[in-house]
Amino acid sequence: MDFRSLLKVVTVAVAAAGVTFVAQRFDLLVLVVAAMAAALVACIFALRASGHAVQDELALLRDHLETTRQQAAMLARMTREMRDAVVQHEAVVAPDRSEEWAALSEIVRDIADEMSELDRRTEQVEGELAALRRDGLAQPQAAPRFTPAAQSPVPAPAAAVVARDIAPDEFGDALVAPTVPGLREIPGVPDLSNFGEPPRAVRQLVAAAIAADRFELYLQRIVSLPQRKTRAYEVSLRPDGCDPRISTSDIRTAVEHVGHQLAFDRKLMVQAMRLARMFEQRQRDVTLVADLSQRYLLSEPAFDELRALVADAPNAPRRIVLSLPQRFFKKAIAVENEALRQLSEMGFRFMVREVTDYNFELPRLQQSNVRWMRMDANRLIAASQSEEQTLEVAAADFAALLGRRQISLLIEGVNDEVTVAELIDFNIAYAQGQVFAPPQAVRPEVLEEAPAAAAPVARARTIEAQATPERRGLRELARRA
Repeated sequence: MDFRSLLKVVTVAVAAAGVTFVAQRFDLLVLVVAAMAAALVACIFALRASGHAVQDELALLRDHLETTRQQAAMLARMTREMRDAVVQHEAVVAPDRSEEWAALSEIVRDIADEMSELDRRTEQVEGELAALRRDGLAQPQAAPRFTPAAQSPVPAPAAAVVARDIAPDEFGDALVAPTVPGLREIPGVPDLSNFGEPPRAVRQLVAAAIAADRFELYLQRIVSLPQRKTRAYEVSLRPDGCDPRISTSDIRTAVEHVGHQLAFDRKLMVQAMRLARMFEQRQRDVTLVADLSQRYLLSEPAFDELRALVADAPNAPRRIVLSLPQRFFKKAIAVENEALRQLSEMGFRFMVREVTDYNFELPRLQQSNVRWMRMDANRLIAASQSEEQTLEVAAADFAALLGRRQISLLIEGVNDEVTVAELIDFNIAYAQGQVFAPPQAVRPEVLEEAPAAAAPVARARTIEAQATPERRGLRELARRA
């Protein structure tokens, strides 16, 4: 707690003490109780504000730490390639590169020092956050407690919607009808949803699925408006028996908190390539959207795995759209741009998700082979109704603005017919949400390949089984460099 917050708490405490003295002198018990309650509420507000500040700093430190680790991995790879090139051409007289090697080693040492400092600061902030959580749990049960506004639950799909043609045309009976089990929370675990983390029940569900390796492949329709004809599918991995109302973003965030992100994305890409190959064999022009993380895309074994998968199915990548967060394109430098270039050469296209900043560089996105942009329905409607000019153009013209750059706008989180009507007024061409169809599990027999495709499937399983560990220490990267 900083000096300003401490001063506020002391001021409230002194004021409460003064009111208590006055009440005692004039025998007013109600005034004493009111003063003590006000002081307690003020302390709770101050504690919650401190928790949010610590959480923001922790998120910033994690972002810097992840970016530095990715750059260190890429630098180690480039250094190894340079060393291999020197060894292969050792017979040729080459100029003295001792100064370049010394400069490169110094850069690696600087990155190692910075990583060490970031690790230390992250551990310190995590300790402070844990202390704040313990203090929040230590509050007496009888004391008044500040409760944040509850989020409105996502409405369950109506029975009529589930009953009518819920299976996509390309699959028929290949998809399992979704069930809606209740989410149960384990008692004794603090609820940290107000700190920007996924819901507690979702974290527990994902952790249990990771421990038992029980993830299923799900597809969710992406439809065109107003005809509601299926145009594409979002491919996702969800825990076995997962509530279809849980959003894919909540599951992905829970996976990141558990620390299983690389293996999760690797398995998702293997399954997406198998689906794309199946559609290719059936001669169906279907687009698949797969969410990937920046960490996996810039990891060392990612491109080797993707090249191995593409070698077995050269035409499959043109059916797959890789969905990446907006911050990846905002902070793109030479490393990120090179990754996008290599993926584009393989045949992949890209989608921008998690849009929070409306200052788009559309020519740059078009050059990066971005063909889709996905936004939340509530965020788009709120931006259109806001008094401030959030978007450069009206919401009804925003899709047309993207279309001039060959970028299609996809709206997710559409859960009621009122939102559908508003999107049609905004000239939105593509939408996704519970009102159209919830995520549906793909039956295992659908992915069974023909005998001619046994070798690609075996190679995909080998890539998934022999994957490298998720975390690489910076000391190891520096040593290899």
